[in-house]
Amino acid sequence: MVLSKGRLLAFAGLAAALLAAAPGPVAAQEKVKIKLVFPTAVTTFFLPYLVPQDQGWYKENGLEVEETFVNGDATAMRTLLAGDMDLAVIGPPTVFNAVIQGAKLKSIGAWQPVVDYQIVADKKIGATLKDLSGKVFAAVGPNDMTAELVRMMMKKHGVDPGETRFIQVGGHAARLQAVEAGKAQATLINTLTSVKGQRDGAVNVVARVVDDFPSVGYVMVVTKDSDLTNPQKRKAYEILTKGAIIGARFVQDKPDEAAVLLNKRTPDIDLEMTKEVVRELSKQKVWGINGGNEAEVVNFTSRVSKELSMIEREVKAEEVLDNSFVDKALADLGKR
Repeated sequence: MVLSKGRLLAFAGLAAALLAAAPGPVAAQEKVKIKLVFPTAVTTFFLPYLVPQDQGWYKENGLEVEETFVNGDATAMRTLLAGDMDLAVIGPPTVFNAVIQGAKLKSIGAWQPVVDYQIVADKKIGATLKDLSGKVFAAVGPNDMTAELVRMMMKKHGVDPGETRFIQVGGHAARLQAVEAGKAQATLINTLTSVKGQRDGAVNVVARVVDDFPSVGYVMVVTKDSDLTNPQKRKAYEILTKGAIIGARFVQDKPDEAAVLLNKRTPDIDLEMTKEVVRELSKQKVWGINGGNEAEVVNFTSRVSKELSMIEREVKAEEVLDNSFVDKALADLGKR
């Protein structure tokens, strides 16, 4: 059959329209971008994020993350509230204080929802909490969380903390140095610093916070309420949250492989030490393998923070948690 010129043009137009409407096998995936601020240089609690980011999973799923690093939770919070960032990784007390002061914020997940702090002591002193009764502890401050957690753990194990003296020292590394130098006999530090002290042959691990109080919060991934109504940002947060859950499970199951990824970002730390640290963290099961947004953690941490006068009032979980992204990810991945 011979088609007229008019019919040929009509068929050509129809074909073009069908091709334009069809998605095609190479249709470009929509890309989304977010700005994420961290309160410190790269460290262990980044791992559930680093796995999908540095292995390319986020990029493959259409997410680009712009990373910014600042000094401390308070600075990270200011950059978030100023609108310079979409998301911030921040400790619970800072989040609670911002909410109390009127900030409209939500935690959409937590890569490491609970602390990995350990009580370590001079090897010459002993290896139990009873051995530390009446000794000198290095803490951020005499009434700080690093002192109060020690008191709580001693009481739980039937040890009177009344005779224990706390001296103000500062950060994790400085507190370990105080013990090594004999200025204090014990301290509460994170796992990374603890492993370093053990490798130096200076300290013993006496107890781990997570064994006695598994609901002491560590970090939250926080955004502003106003951004939760933005479809593009919601899409980005969905990808970020799902990837972080996948990442947390990877770290839990394959700590040595995760340590290699971390070491690429922190080459100044010995790889074997990094592996030892990540293995220990995975033993403590601190990772947010189900998203990390747990009401029990928020409520317990808020109560303790109020008792320590770190915040003016308790902040309830429903004030700060948005589990919609975690729930969507778990609907696909399943809960572990």
